[in-house]
Amino acid sequence: MDINKIASALDIWDIVKWIFGLLVLLFGFLIIFWRAIKVFFRLGKNLGRKVFIFCPVGGKRGDGSVKNMERELGILRNSGFFDVPKEPVTDFHSIEAKDIKKAGVVILGYDRKMENFDDFIDMVKQAGKPLIIYTFELGYQLEEKHRKMIKDYKWYVLSSMPLRLVSDLFAIMASYKYEQERD
Repeated sequence: MDINKIASALDIWDIVKWIFGLLVLLFGFLIIFWRAIKVFFRLGKNLGRKVFIFCPVGGKRGDGSVKNMERELGILRNSGFFDVPKEPVTDFHSIEAKDIKKAGVVILGYDRKMENFDDFIDMVKQAGKPLIIYTFELGYQLEEKHRKMIKDYKWYVLSSMPLRLVSDLFAIMASYKYEQERD
């Protein structure tokens, strides 16, 4: 046996292993990079979509202040990411189906005693838009009849704190694929 032939065969095998390792690393990086680029493109596109906010008049927070989403709107606006209205819609009868269809995400400032919950949820379901139900309090407290109404809708999330609202809205914008894009 010639030791030089064995040594050169081992050297070639080491080179093949190195090349194979580099190819696996390169393709793995490209796959991960491509997926990240797709998410960032979707996020960029979706951040331009309007956020529709409905918060009926009435209801008190735990500290006694009014549930009007003023604090939450300020936080969403100050984040600089979202196209939020200056004021939430407070009258259910002024909402048209086209308003919800044009929105990217719908936020509902929830109160347990709110009227027209069922009708509003039906409008959101028909439009097929993501819905954030903002409860204003820890524990995500929904009335049982409201919980039953919403439980079958797959595009909703409960949120209870301002930072969680920003986080949920950002996550939806980064991940939700709108109907026009699904086909």
